Amino acid sequence: MGRKRRMPLVRREILGWSAMLLGLVTSDSVADGREFARHLPATVVSSSGLPVPAKQRAPFGWQVTTITTADRPPLVLRWDALPEGAAPTHLRVAIGLDERDEKIAEAFLPASGRVIGTFDLRFVSQFQVYQMALGPADVADIRREGIALRLTRGSDLEILTGGPDIPEALLPHLLVPGTATLMEEFFARMNSLACVQQFGWMEGCVMDGLLDLAELPRHASMRAMAERHLALFFKGGLVYENHVSAPSDDRIYGIEGTLPFAALARVEPHSPLLELAIQAWGKRRRPTGSIQDGPHMSSEGAYTIAYPLALIAGARGSEAMMQDALYQVRIRQARFFDGSEFWRTYDDDGKRGNRNWARGIAWQLLGLTRTLAVARGRQDAGDLVILLQRFAAWAMAHQREDGLWSVIVDESRLTPDTAGSAGIAAALALGAKHGWLDADARAAASRTLTGLQGHLTRDGFLGGVSQSNKGGLELQRSDYRAIYQMGMGLMAQLVAALETCEPPCEYKP
Repeated sequence: MGRKRRMPLVRREILGWSAMLLGLVTSDSVADGREFARHLPATVVSSSGLPVPAKQRAPFGWQVTTITTADRPPLVLRWDALPEGAAPTHLRVAIGLDERDEKIAEAFLPASGRVIGTFDLRFVSQFQVYQMALGPADVADIRREGIALRLTRGSDLEILTGGPDIPEALLPHLLVPGTATLMEEFFARMNSLACVQQFGWMEGCVMDGLLDLAELPRHASMRAMAERHLALFFKGGLVYENHVSAPSDDRIYGIEGTLPFAALARVEPHSPLLELAIQAWGKRRRPTGSIQDGPHMSSEGAYTIAYPLALIAGARGSEAMMQDALYQVRIRQARFFDGSEFWRTYDDDGKRGNRNWARGIAWQLLGLTRTLAVARGRQDAGDLVILLQRFAAWAMAHQREDGLWSVIVDESRLTPDTAGSAGIAAALALGAKHGWLDADARAAASRTLTGLQGHLTRDGFLGGVSQSNKGGLELQRSDYRAIYQMGMGLMAQLVAALETCEPPCEYKP
């Protein structure tokens, strides 16, 4: 953690961040006088004092505090300067470390013992925000007593409680809604560190969303925020915690961990740190030529491998690398989609899994579309355009009336997944933007954006996301949904693709 930062990226970060601040309205209001939501952070009064679990590390030098079981002291929070007249609607906490079980956290008043409510926490991911609705009586009692937190189910839970530059939206806080529109709040959350995610596929979704939005004049300041996100991880080397919050500096944990290198290639195409991804891919190449983790091929690789590989190939003028990128999406499309069903995974023994899972479809569609966009104009990619058109038509046939896709796309009785829906729609909009898909694809993507806005919280976070699939198929098929910032990144990609494709988009069959 003591390495010096590389000057080119950080210099741009500082200058861009300053320009962004000068170009924005204040954090409390928008141009016409409407107010943004407020996040009133708590002070930690007391806790169990438990250290960070062995083999894990808190991100970015931020502090985490443990919520533990009733046989240990609870985590007690207070608001010493809660503004008079403030009307908070929710109590919020954000996850500090990766977890692999189901938990129930109970919020109660430390003096009277009255239980305010519970947080239902199932296989949570780092940085996810969880909220509990409050009534007027709850707020009055919290003002006098504060709040105490304890677990009634599951193992210890670490939440974020402080640190340099941590946004108030990721601290324990009371949410006071404002009068800004939901989309204004969404852009405000995106243009901050409140949407940061674990390094890998999750943060990659966010960085792509930021960089795509930055191509729109009214969101140009998002470029500086994308560089600020990059600077959290690239500090002379790669400094990060992997998917289980274990320190993984200067090494790649798996194929899902290479998506952020797409953003690095877009911002700094000649960075020597891109070699980390290239070396990781080389170590994971199978005899078939597919890059994958052991015997397990997944559709994530279309987005997390092929797309950044194509960007690096373009920056280096490498024909071999570009051919490799096209092959990575081509072999996955052949393995996963038969025209009537899509399978997210394919193992060397021929076993397939995650049939018609919305997010798995999103990874393949996004990887295919984005890789084609980088390789635009190549005569040897014509077969991939045809495959995209067939795949997109199949996906569009499963779109729901609300503009979203069910978590298993052909089972309409299941609850939709807003992140999977945003990813599918972003790919459709990108395909229309580049002329590979027709106006129907753009219209489908537009319906998705309308549907997604109904799942935004009062301060612009995206809810309705199916939880990380580390909880298995049963959790995916359930009605359990979460606030999940990686879904915001996919939604941002959709917004940007739609705004850069004015109807009718040029269609080139």
